[in-house]
Amino acid sequence: MNRKSHELTTKDRIIKATLDIINGEGFQNVTIRKIAAIAGVNVAAVNYHFGSKDAVINQALNTITLRIVEAFACLKSDELGPSVRLESFIRQYSKVTMEYPDIIRNFISQSLHNNMVRSEYQEYLRKEGITLVAGTIAEIRPDESETVHYLRTLQLLSSLSFPILMGERVAEITGLDLNDPDLSDRYIELLVNNITGGARAASG
Repeated sequence: MNRKSHELTTKDRIIKATLDIINGEGFQNVTIRKIAAIAGVNVAAVNYHFGSKDAVINQALNTITLRIVEAFACLKSDELGPSVRLESFIRQYSKVTMEYPDIIRNFISQSLHNNMVRSEYQEYLRKEGITLVAGTIAEIRPDESETVHYLRTLQLLSSLSFPILMGERVAEITGLDLNDPDLSDRYIELLVNNITGGARAASG
């Protein structure tokens, strides 16, 4: 039992080290030796648990994807109105992307330009994520067409991704620091209100 616990701890440390490198230096600077040094293990331990650098990276990215999937799960609740579910999703999604901005940026870049790194998040969006958001918006705005629901979904996800992709340039361009909790909260409120409008009070 103790051995199993130790193995899980070692794997977690390796994954965390990989996330730290990606978040701070980018995919291109990930090496097994660097992962081992930061995790406090030897190279053999990394190879034993994961087999290759790409496998470690994929597993590390998957931990971020799972957290984002948990944010989408807010949209499945039967106990909350659609407007409240939507706001909960946006807040949880934003929390993950703000915590790992460089990983999200590199993740998107690698998804576009490097087929060796699997895009688990992209697959999730295709299979379920987009439909969940569009379905929730349809509950809030039943008078609109399905096409508009999907357009609003694209608009929302783009609004959540753009500040992350731009990073510090957002502050340089606009003078707004979205890392400020109050400002970030206001941004989220605007995103929610853009979709819910007057329907928020009735359905939330």
